[in-house]
Amino acid sequence: MNFNKLLYLATFFLATNVQAQDLQILVNKKGKIGYADKNGNEVVKCQYDSGQPFSGGVAIVTKSGKSGIIDLQGNVLLPIKYSQIMPWNDDLYIIKAGKKMGLADHAGNIVLPTKYSHISKPNCYGKALIALGGKATTSDKKTYMANAKYGIINTKGEVLITPLYKGLYEFSYDCKGKYPYYEGKRLEYSYHYTVDTLVTDCSYLGFSTNGFNIYNAGIMDTTGKELIKPKLYYFVMQPQCGMARYFIVKKKETICGYHSVENGNNFQVAKFEKAFADMDYWSHGDFTGEIAPVNGESWTFVDKTGKVLRSGYTSLKYGQSIGLWAAKNSSELWDVFDENSNSIPNLTGYADIYFPKDKKDQEIFSVKKEEEFGCIDRSGNVCVPFEFEQMLGNTYDMVAVKKNGKWGMKSPDNKNLVPAEYMNILLPSEPETKHLWVQKSDSLYYHFNVDTQKLSPTGYKAVNNFVRGIAHVVPVDMVVDSTQVNRAQLFAPNTKKETIDALNFEKHLDAFGYLLNTNDTLLMDYPVSTLYKDDVLKEIEQRGGRVLSKTEKKNILLKVTRGNRSYDLKTTISEDEWNY
Repeated sequence: MNFNKLLYLATFFLATNVQAQDLQILVNKKGKIGYADKNGNEVVKCQYDSGQPFSGGVAIVTKSGKSGIIDLQGNVLLPIKYSQIMPWNDDLYIIKAGKKMGLADHAGNIVLPTKYSHISKPNCYGKALIALGGKATTSDKKTYMANAKYGIINTKGEVLITPLYKGLYEFSYDCKGKYPYYEGKRLEYSYHYTVDTLVTDCSYLGFSTNGFNIYNAGIMDTTGKELIKPKLYYFVMQPQCGMARYFIVKKKETICGYHSVENGNNFQVAKFEKAFADMDYWSHGDFTGEIAPVNGESWTFVDKTGKVLRSGYTSLKYGQSIGLWAAKNSSELWDVFDENSNSIPNLTGYADIYFPKDKKDQEIFSVKKEEEFGCIDRSGNVCVPFEFEQMLGNTYDMVAVKKNGKWGMKSPDNKNLVPAEYMNILLPSEPETKHLWVQKSDSLYYHFNVDTQKLSPTGYKAVNNFVRGIAHVVPVDMVVDSTQVNRAQLFAPNTKKETIDALNFEKHLDAFGYLLNTNDTLLMDYPVSTLYKDDVLKEIEQRGGRVLSKTEKKNILLKVTRGNRSYDLKTTISEDEWNY
């Protein structure tokens, strides 16, 4: 066969395939559904009660109340016997037989049998929840499967964790700043509502036979391997560097320790003659590398066997971006060491120290020597002279400095970014920004352009930083009352409504402001809640960041709050909302 014939055949088959992919739904005089090509020729016989458009070469069709899957030639790939079929991801369908669910691929192969009472949507990490048994129950108007046994699957439908556990919970409760945890992730109780997805990558999960609380749970990894047995500890924290913090809680006693999820060893590091609920300080910290901090009469550092490596410290700082600890010793000076407890001599012995914020920041350290602050590198070389009364850490390669009672901003190589002339200055929220907020003596905040070294003429009584070129600002003359905003604007999509009740409505109105771009143009001069600022920002970005019409502004606010707006049957919907 010569080249021209091969080319002809390839072109023919390609054209045929493209034409087949263009099949359209066809309805005959009897109301039956089939599929036709672009010329209207029937390709798939009109014999179905309903059908969905083809996607990926297959379509869902129904007949006599049952659903199945056909291909472009009308061949039945998945028998028409299921009560419902719906897309689960790009490759798989959820199939339902009565109340039982399973998964099938586009070729009609059964990936998971229809025996599950629930299969959640996969999350951004490719993990989904599956359930066996249980009874559909309602809480807060949402359905969950009471007394079901839960497991985990991946996006291929492979069972990672067999559904054996009534209690299966994620380490998703952020304990930052909450004593006595202070840091890390704790298990978070969940009803596993059928509309929810998992929120973590499920590297570690808590499990128990009790489906109603997170206490006395064990820990397993993402493969289902049990690392800590249930009831061993009152509660556990998410493992870090192979070690899990634990708490044993008694009526008037709290015992703290660590458990190795790698070899099963455990050891106690502290005991407090206080009930857990009465502890108002950080008890012990997660492992970073080979060491962890423990609180007692002073701070100590232990290794993974419980051996004390360092002791006698009154305060701690941790530079997560560079993996360094700073600890204040009995001489009121700071020792600096890495995650293996190795000292960093050139950074040790200063009266104060601040670490860089981000991994991409230049590695310079704001330190205090005697009564003055300056910046040094890891080798101890001076980058910014010791001539300031206060400094903060390098934040996206900007260092806030205070001199003669006024704040400014320096670069890591000692260039003046903002003159030290202001009562306050906001640290940047993103890298490579050239737009900052400074506070003048009138207590108002003004936009400072680092490139032009110019200050905007308009001051605002409250501001949030520029993010992707847009800032949230509260003008001096802005007064928001409850008639100006829809109550839904007080609730972000993940905010529990009970946290803001009707009695507290008024006090949350000060969280409203306008959206301003770096040209000092108000893009949104309707009240926007800080909870919805990011959602509104995305909508503005999708419109090219231009100035919006009045109707567009209203429609954006209606769109981002739609999940939290409701109307009773006697409510008269406003013209704006009706038009939207």
